Amino acid sequence: MKSKSDVQEPSSLVARMSCAGILVALLSIWCKFAFVDETNYPPIGELHSWKVPMCLTLSYLLSLPLLKLLSPLIPNPKSLLLETMVLYNATQVLLNGWTVYYILHALYNGHPIVGDVKATTCSLAVWVHYADKYLEFFDTYFMLLRGNFSQVTFLHVYHHTTIAWAWWSGMYLYPTGDAYFGALLNSWIHVMMYSYYALTLMGVKCPWKKYLTMAQLVQFASVVVYTGFCLGVNYRKGQLEGRHVLACGIQVGEMVSLFILFSSFYKRSYKGSKGSDKSGSTKPGDIKDECNAAIAESVNSNMYVDECHAAVKSLVAPVKGAVELGPGKAMEMTAKSTKKEIENAKRTGKGVSRPSWSFLG
Repeated sequence: MKSKSDVQEPSSLVARMSCAGILVALLSIWCKFAFVDETNYPPIGELHSWKVPMCLTLSYLLSLPLLKLLSPLIPNPKSLLLETMVLYNATQVLLNGWTVYYILHALYNGHPIVGDVKATTCSLAVWVHYADKYLEFFDTYFMLLRGNFSQVTFLHVYHHTTIAWAWWSGMYLYPTGDAYFGALLNSWIHVMMYSYYALTLMGVKCPWKKYLTMAQLVQFASVVVYTGFCLGVNYRKGQLEGRHVLACGIQVGEMVSLFILFSSFYKRSYKGSKGSDKSGSTKPGDIKDECNAAIAESVNSNMYVDECHAAVKSLVAPVKGAVELGPGKAMEMTAKSTKKEIENAKRTGKGVSRPSWSFLG
């Protein structure tokens, strides 16, 4: 149990607003880079050289260990960065929502759905989506600043680094026509993902976290299938060039690698927990729910509140062979015993007595 001296005071309003102000300044710089005149972005304008993604991704990778070292020096980062992170995630929702709207509007107004290599009506949205890959580096920065080092996995860093290069290659080789599809799907996934983050930070429960990884897997598979279909259609039309094939190859390679990594993450995170449920073992969360239900019943039967608490505290009482049985089985047996004692008390009209061996007092 933490003492009062260990409890950190909430960050001041001035400090929190200062962090949010820094983010606004950085977002303004990014907007000047991303939302440019139509003559300055591909395919109409010339794309910046490979040195730009090289410098940005190297800076990203080199900054990670530095931020990890500096993060313990930040006082109460979860309080300090709360408004900043809500602002960042809300900005990502709006930005990706705009990309989805822009592409759907272009499709509605005649942009070819498949089998085109020249149409430029979606190119601005594809360009902004590419530029957003660098803005997404802040996902990692916030994790490190808040001390969530376990979230910065190989999958996370690989995803952010390689996807920036994959989209630069796409903008360099094939920024027109069918290039819109990957940007459309990915932007829609990000609307779901960043809205989940923003709402969670504000204390709103969101039930779709598990389905985000499933949606990403569907996205990767869909892009691979769509890319192969486009190659076949454009080949039959005689429109394929070497740069188109190379761009599609890079895209497919990126999607396949991410599909493998995200599949492994999904199996570890969700399939494993399902397997433990099927084995018949009871999770501590289930025990807690059962105890809470027993407390509610006892209160409704006019039992004394302190007696109810005593019944719950008895869950930690010694159980014969608890060490051999393991903590999960011991908790399960104790919870059932407590519930049975409460039911007997309801039938007899007597309260639940505090056990003499209870060490909670």
